[in-house]
Amino acid sequence: MTFKTSRFNLRENQSTGLHSLGIEGFNDRMESHPWFGVGHSLNSNAAKDYLARLQETTHAQPNPYCIYVHVPFCASICRFCALYTRAVKGNADAIFDEYVQWLCQSIETHPCAYSNHGPTTVHFGGGTPLHIGLDRFAKVTHSLKKAFGSSDSCEWALETTTSSITPKVADTLAELGFKRIHLGIQTLNDDLRTFNRRHETGNEAIDKIRYLQQQGFLCSADMIIGFDNYSDAILNEDLQRLYASGIRMFSICELRLVRHKDLQSSQHQEQSQRNYQYWKQIWEFMESADLIPIHLGQFADSQESNLYFTHPARGENCVAIGPYAHGSAGRLYYSNKLLPAYYEAIKMGESPIETAVLYDDQEEIILNLEREMLAHRVTHKTIETVLFAYPERFADILDFWQNHELMLPAENGLSWSITREGSWYIGNMITQIRDMAVQPVLTHERAVRMYKQ
Repeated sequence: MTFKTSRFNLRENQSTGLHSLGIEGFNDRMESHPWFGVGHSLNSNAAKDYLARLQETTHAQPNPYCIYVHVPFCASICRFCALYTRAVKGNADAIFDEYVQWLCQSIETHPCAYSNHGPTTVHFGGGTPLHIGLDRFAKVTHSLKKAFGSSDSCEWALETTTSSITPKVADTLAELGFKRIHLGIQTLNDDLRTFNRRHETGNEAIDKIRYLQQQGFLCSADMIIGFDNYSDAILNEDLQRLYASGIRMFSICELRLVRHKDLQSSQHQEQSQRNYQYWKQIWEFMESADLIPIHLGQFADSQESNLYFTHPARGENCVAIGPYAHGSAGRLYYSNKLLPAYYEAIKMGESPIETAVLYDDQEEIILNLEREMLAHRVTHKTIETVLFAYPERFADILDFWQNHELMLPAENGLSWSITREGSWYIGNMITQIRDMAVQPVLTHERAVRMYKQ
């Protein structure tokens, strides 16, 4: 989940510990973004051909993969949302029927469909997937199962709000094979919920969580820090109540101000300081609850607790279904067109991919490190590989990370861990290593000489 963001001047941010270093790349706190600026660009049909060839070559031994389905519709747009979604009220049946028609066709004709290997997990996001109606949602689910298959171990999951949950909805989801529900809680504070157009009280949300767990569903809670009138006390109460209700997987997102000429830099600095204090509070709570970071902003009791969010750490491909959806396969990273271009491409029998890049050997080395960093678990083998490819540059970066306790080696010497501060500055760390990928790399001849030495 992505929110409207800004960049903060760390030289003046007294809460960070890095404000006075003045090192290039850390003057602003950055976010991690897809690698569309690096790699060899492909047009939509070339990307489709790549997916088809990859499917053919891996048919006997297919790579594990997950599926992400984007449903870009909601009843209303939340004040904090910056995702690709549309508020649909009037003429909803025609809009939803059109979406399901072309989505199912894109599923049936997808180059990765009809393999002999089903997905690890299928995740519906949005938007609010259930807003299209149960019958339409079931139709999409059945279309996915027909095209891609589904085993008993596959984790079917969706994002929704507690107000969407009724006994009928829960029964239907269970019949369809869904196991995990990601609930957009954001906060349990009733004043903030009302302001942000949540239609149930905090107590009602807790009741829905308990009901879903009684029905056998795994529940995850999406939370947001950084609201106006937010406080340490509100955050602490939210965490305590959600944990007491049985939640063992938390997804934390940060709401940040958009940089604007009418906003003073001091406002951004103040919010950055507040949010960092909330981040420390969250980490302390998670440690006390024996929950670990499994991906950026995600906490659970193990890496296996949530299959979709941790698929990059396992090196799984991701099949992107629906407008806006992002996917990956082999060394390809791609994103789909938006509406109505997505529909038009499917009607014309063309690929609905909008943007795609293919990575070379050196870029893949960096990308693999990035995947593990986002998962907060970096293997020593990966570190050695990057050091071999970029001996001087990465050695300096690694020293910087250790000196400022952003990433530290584990006691067993087999892995490295991103620290609390490293997680806060993960975008800056990733920017540092991405910069290596666009600079001249270690030549093969030099690598051979170094290896022989």
